Amino acid sequence: MQIQRINNVSYRGNNEAETKKKSEKYSPAAAVGALAGAIVPVLAISKATKGKFTFDIFENDSLKKDLATILTVSTSAILGGLLGGLTQAKTKEDKDAKIKESLFDITTVLIPTTIATGVLGAAKKMNIKNIAPKIIAPIAGIGIGMPLAQKASGLVDKFLNRNNPNAQVKERKLKPQDYIVHIDDLLALMIISKVPFASKIHADKILPLIYAWCGFESGSKTADNKDSTQQV
Repeated sequence: MQIQRINNVSYRGNNEAETKKKSEKYSPAAAVGALAGAIVPVLAISKATKGKFTFDIFENDSLKKDLATILTVSTSAILGGLLGGLTQAKTKEDKDAKIKESLFDITTVLIPTTIATGVLGAAKKMNIKNIAPKIIAPIAGIGIGMPLAQKASGLVDKFLNRNNPNAQVKERKLKPQDYIVHIDDLLALMIISKVPFASKIHADKILPLIYAWCGFESGSKTADNKDSTQQV
């Protein structure tokens, strides 16, 4: 009986340690940084363009302005989460993991959205007014942009570690679920493409909060969380 009680105590202790370990993967500082990083540019852009503080920051007649807004808000939110997370990082490996995840998130916004904007811009120049470009743009953005973003982030990672022969440079591998979970990319492309459904669900007002979540996850990334990375 004594052995059983000791084992039970040990088992409970292991559970508590595991719970504590899981909770440490989420960084409160990353959450604050990401939220601030998303809200501050939204307020600044709305004040500059609308004359008042609002989440209505997208221009209906300018692809370039919408693209610039999306890239500004997304990058600010991700970097805010990264900076917050770095303040709580305990090891160099954790810092590197956060930086790499942030880099990947930024490229998965930049490249797909830029491709979609290019498709719409080309259609506008050719005076194509049917719905086809609005359908093709998000598909091209996600289908072509995501693999390119994965490759681009890997190349940048290698460049940053070019003078470190001991660095284990890893390339984030895309999985089918990556295309599903990147709802931020889909909403951004829907906004850029002026898909009617996007306005019905007020995607422009939801998007900054989704970018804040991306920043929070990037800032909370740790070196022992290797589910989405593979050795090159």
